[in-house]
Amino acid sequence: MTSPRETGAGTPRIAFIGAGSIGRPMAERLIECGRDLIVCDPSPAVRAHFAALGCPTTDTPGDCADAGIVIFMVANDAQLKSAATGPSGLIAAINASAAPILLIMSTVLPETVLDIAAEAALRHARTIDAPVSGGSLKARDGTLSIMASGDPADIDAARPVLDQLASVTFECGALGNGQKTKILNNLVGVANLFLFAETMRVAQLLGMDLQRLADVMERSSGRNNGTKDWTARQGLFRWNSGDLAAARSVVDVTRKDLHHALMLAERAGAATPLLRALVQGHDETPYGDVLERWRALASEDGGTGGRSSTTISNEHEGSSDHDRVP
Repeated sequence: MTSPRETGAGTPRIAFIGAGSIGRPMAERLIECGRDLIVCDPSPAVRAHFAALGCPTTDTPGDCADAGIVIFMVANDAQLKSAATGPSGLIAAINASAAPILLIMSTVLPETVLDIAAEAALRHARTIDAPVSGGSLKARDGTLSIMASGDPADIDAARPVLDQLASVTFECGALGNGQKTKILNNLVGVANLFLFAETMRVAQLLGMDLQRLADVMERSSGRNNGTKDWTARQGLFRWNSGDLAAARSVVDVTRKDLHHALMLAERAGAATPLLRALVQGHDETPYGDVLERWRALASEDGGTGGRSSTTISNEHEGSSDHDRVP
């Protein structure tokens, strides 16, 4: 750790486990709001960033056990299980007489939340299921939407923190329902994000006015989150296509979300032929194809954003064989 941990007067210390693409701006937001934070992340670069902000850091989740609220914002179920119940995980280090509230804000399967909550309860720790929607840009200004589930009293206890991260918090019922809600929301959101990008790229190559098309769709049956503000959507494409690693990060998260949706559907016994086709098509799309499409749409001139087609092609070739999620 970079410095001793002390609980700030009047407010509980918040432990933030996982400060990646969305977790980092969320943690920064809490620091800007005056919260007493400790950040846990395996990346030395991430820890150095927060240490420079005057925030204590660690790479061991167990070091966060004396916080009043612990936020998990890791990438997937395996990382969450490791951080919560692994050998150096949080739960084993919790003092049952002063147990924190656990906020699981990652998008994971409902049963993962329930399993962790059961382990945490043995040490009197309470768990809230509170995944977020809105991405990095909304995380920066505290306008995420949160889908919270669990004991209403626990949600109320955490609400001051939730309100600093989000413009709206939906209460979704029993523990695990927040994840179900988020996964099903993401099913539609991911489909819209990628299909809309493909649609606009087709229009661009046909020489159409993309703003005019977005305006027509906004008043017609093609309405979606991208047509509401085409300029903002171009900004999102620009943000997500800074380099191949940035595009990979977004694609990997969305692939995970679609696989989670398919697992929920299978367990429910629902027939979802379009979802299956979407999962397969998304899995088989090379990262370089996504990067090229987003850069073309984000550019002012409607071309490659000042980058040569040769450069994009080379990135595509380098990603076509290995850069797929199994």
